Amino acid sequence: MIEMRKITVASIAKQAGVSPATVSRVLNHRELVKEDTIQCVEEAMRELGYRLGRKEQEEKGTEKPIILLNIPGVDNVFYLDVIKGARISAKAHGYHLLLHESPLSRGTIQDFCELVVQVEAAGVILLNKVSEESLQKLNALTPLVQCCEYNENAHMPYVSIDDFKAAETAAQYLLSSGRNKIAMINGPGTFNYSVHRQEGFLYALKNADITIPRQWVLQLPEISYEMAYAAVSRLLKSESRPNAFFAVSDVFAAAAVKAVKKYGFRVPEDIMVVGFDNIDLSIMTSPAITTVSQPRQQMGYAACEMLLEIIDNPMTEVKSIILDTELIVRETA
Repeated sequence: MIEMRKITVASIAKQAGVSPATVSRVLNHRELVKEDTIQCVEEAMRELGYRLGRKEQEEKGTEKPIILLNIPGVDNVFYLDVIKGARISAKAHGYHLLLHESPLSRGTIQDFCELVVQVEAAGVILLNKVSEESLQKLNALTPLVQCCEYNENAHMPYVSIDDFKAAETAAQYLLSSGRNKIAMINGPGTFNYSVHRQEGFLYALKNADITIPRQWVLQLPEISYEMAYAAVSRLLKSESRPNAFFAVSDVFAAAAVKAVKKYGFRVPEDIMVVGFDNIDLSIMTSPAITTVSQPRQQMGYAACEMLLEIIDNPMTEVKSIILDTELIVRETA
């Protein structure tokens, strides 16, 4: 796992021009240190990227702190449980959780940085995939943790799942069920989950010596029921059609089930469908969707707990977390 860079007592002492023992007293027994020495040490901490923990904030009279959680958009119901998990953690530790909705890019990152400064955010949880440069810019302002999406090249902590393995497992299940003409309904290629789930899906097919037409990997620009329904309908109207669909979202899977039934095929007898996420929608369709369950609430909770650990002790070593997924077999496969 990726580890955070440590800021040591010795490095702070060197920056401040004091002894390590003095830095330790500032961190643990401020009442024993002169005010001008405290200010000197804290200035060195800021220069090195060290942030005050909660106890230090309370001693300085800081108001109830804010954690800023950024999501790409509110229209994807997947994020609701992630937000819920983060909110449970933040509330338990006396923090406000402030939700910010916007994709983060070169054009928007500066506005987000200004918001971080404006609300004096104690930390940030990112559900967007953000460039290494933007992550460094944000981390210079406040501690951060990546959740679900993450930049593999940045040495920043994250909480996520193994999308490759989860997709491979789903594809292997369809293959073991006798399906050899499997199409994939994928999301935006800018997201990690889309890239890794496609890689896992194609890897499973390759190991089974199965190739599919390139057009059977449907790349959609957003998580949209209508787009997925239209894309699946086009495939079903062709002479050579799939006998199974693997969808990277339960929203896509629900659209596939609808389209399959619309064109007079049976699910799962004629065409199987496997989704991803295990959101409530997956049990509301008829038939209920076989899907990959990922621990959405646990991811949000773990990301917030990890962030609070960094806030409390910026010198701690923090390791990224990969949580387990599970294939939930229901009626569509």
